Order: sequence, then structure tokens, then C-alpha cells
Amino acid sequence: MTRTRRIDALIEEIRQLSPAERRRLTRQLRINGLLENEAALTDQRPLAIAPAITADGLRQLLHPTTPPAQSAAAQRDEAPATPYKSAVSGHVVVGSPTESGNDAPSVMTPLPGQAPEQPIRVIFDGGSKGNPGLGYGSYALEWPGFPRQLVRLKFGDRVTNNEAEYDTLIAALEAIVKRLRESGADPRTARLDIWGDSLLVISQIKGDWKVNKAELQSRRDRARGLLAQFGQARLTHHDREKSVEVLGH
Repeated sequence: MTRTRRIDALIEEIRQLSPAERRRLTRQLRINGLLENEAALTDQRPLAIAPAITADGLRQLLHPTTPPAQSAAAQRDEAPATPYKSAVSGHVVVGSPTESGNDAPSVMTPLPGQAPEQPIRVIFDGGSKGNPGLGYGSYALEWPGFPRQLVRLKFGDRVTNNEAEYDTLIAALEAIVKRLRESGADPRTARLDIWGDSLLVISQIKGDWKVNKAELQSRRDRARGLLAQFGQARLTHHDREKSVEVLGH
């Protein structure tokens, strides 16, 4: 039997284990030095975190959902979209993907190649010093089974508050798609739970509000395209105080 076939057979055996058995197996692997800890996050690897185990049967229950399109009347009122170009110039990541210490059945040890069973939670916020001016943003990523990760973003000059809000959300979605694919997981098997205090961004993406500026329409279209890659994506507006509590601004 080839090495690849032996690995496939081993993975199949692990799938048959109960959650408690999987956790015991993981502890034994760590004790014997066979399971390496993830490296601390760096600017080059902002999302070096692994997804959690999920059952194949649950994957079939995840039906892709695309953000609803706007009405024909609303589309007629929109400005022509311009190609989206990210304004991100750098970022700093705070935190590392260490174990949460939670031994609850719903928080299981990661298995590369699968998306988390629980939704990936994102909290985002952006702003501008001057509006337009120097743009900035932050997003918190809560990957099931790991501590919250906080990512700081810096944008170019002459960025508006709304543009920074969009660019922050887009950066978060791009990072999640990249991490899932690098781990071998199909983004269509992942679910997102997104929170932000920008009623404009959330309402425009959902199609509840029209877009009057081409700069925002291109960003909305980019965000919708990214969201359509996931199995499910729920966007919820929350109060400004919640963003400050989690992100610090």
C-alpha cells in the first residue's frame, strides 16, 4: 500500500471515531510529539489557523446562498461600477492560534481538509482620518476551536469611511477563502456569521439599499462575489458599542 493510500485509510478511520475519541487521540499525539503546534501568526501568515472537524453528512445540508440581488428599479438608480482595487497597504495581526482549552464536544480538534462544523464569525469595522483621508480598519476572526484573532489594516490616503468599511470586510473574506483553500477545504462547506456597525455596507450587500457611488458599487460587487463562494453567509448589523468593545475603535 502506498503512503498516500495509507494516509487516506487512516483519515477514514479517524472519521469513524466519536468526538471524545478524537480528542483523546489528539492528546496522545501531542504527548508523543507527533502533533506540532501551529506557528505564531506573522504579517506573512495572518490566518495560520486550521479548520475543525465536520461530518460528511453535514456538508450535504449546507446549501450555497448568494446575497439577494437588488430590484431592477434600484439597479437603474445605481452609478456604473468601476473595477475594484484593494487599497490595503499593510496589516498587523495580534494573537496566535493556540488552543482554547475548551473540551466541549462542539469544539473539536482540527483536521486539515475540512471546514469548521460551526460558523466562522467575523466582526469588522473601518474608518478614515479625515473622510476622505488615511483609511484604517480592523476585523476579529473567531475560528471555531481557537481564540479570537484580531487583524489591523492600513489603507491609502483619500479613503472614505464607507470605503474603509468595505475594504475591511473584503480583506477578511479574502483571508478566510485563502486559508480554507490552503488547508484543502472547499469554501462552499464553510458558514460565515458576519457582524458590523456599518448599516450602509450591510444593507447594500443584502440589496436593501441602492448604491449611488461607483467606488462603493465595485466594492459591493467584490464582497458579494466572495460571499457567494461560501456555503452560507449571514450578515447582521450591531451597535457601534459592540465594535468598540471587540475591536477597540
